[in-house]
Amino acid sequence: MTEMDSLTTTEDYQLITHILAGNINAYEVVIRRYNQLMFRIAKGIFADDDEAMDIVQEAHITAYQKLATFTGPKGFMTWIATITRNIALMRLRKSSRLSYKEEEEVFNLIELDTAAEPIHDAIANQQTKATLEQLINALPINYRAIFILRAIEKMAINDIAQILSLEYNVVKVRFHRAKKMLKIEIGEILTEQKLSLYEFAGDRCDNITRNVMAVIKQESR
Repeated sequence: MTEMDSLTTTEDYQLITHILAGNINAYEVVIRRYNQLMFRIAKGIFADDDEAMDIVQEAHITAYQKLATFTGPKGFMTWIATITRNIALMRLRKSSRLSYKEEEEVFNLIELDTAAEPIHDAIANQQTKATLEQLINALPINYRAIFILRAIEKMAINDIAQILSLEYNVVKVRFHRAKKMLKIEIGEILTEQKLSLYEFAGDRCDNITRNVMAVIKQESR
């Protein structure tokens, strides 16, 4: 655990203590701190932005309702991330449009449209982020979630394995396969150009925060 991780863990536990003592407004800090991570987890399972935002909102409300069950002081990030993942998977299983398999699947390499602009040209003309997000969205679910958490969120393999309920080696192999499917070294591109994909800030962050706080304040009356 890094110094920053340790600081966040301490701050999380202090916030939770205040919230459980009756300071409901302190939960807004939790929402804003974890919106980005939760959105990326949701996007790993649902490519649709609106669906992912609904998942983030539901996960925040569920986390607040279950806050007293968090044993802490460590592990809050994994705890709230797992709640997000579980809600996303429940929606996925109920969806008539999609199915989810934990077992290994036969996959085909993603092929770019031959009429489309070459990936390196897209990078050169500032379309990088949109192009990469489109490619990542096209990954099979089992690979997309892992790739987003590892390459974009920069999460440790152990943490990803815990959140997604997978073995360490499965996460490692699927991440490697995801990079092969994308045909480009996304990790290097993200590092070199300091890109941040699936950003969740501004109005979207404010809207989720406002909606969640309205629900939990109503429940607390």
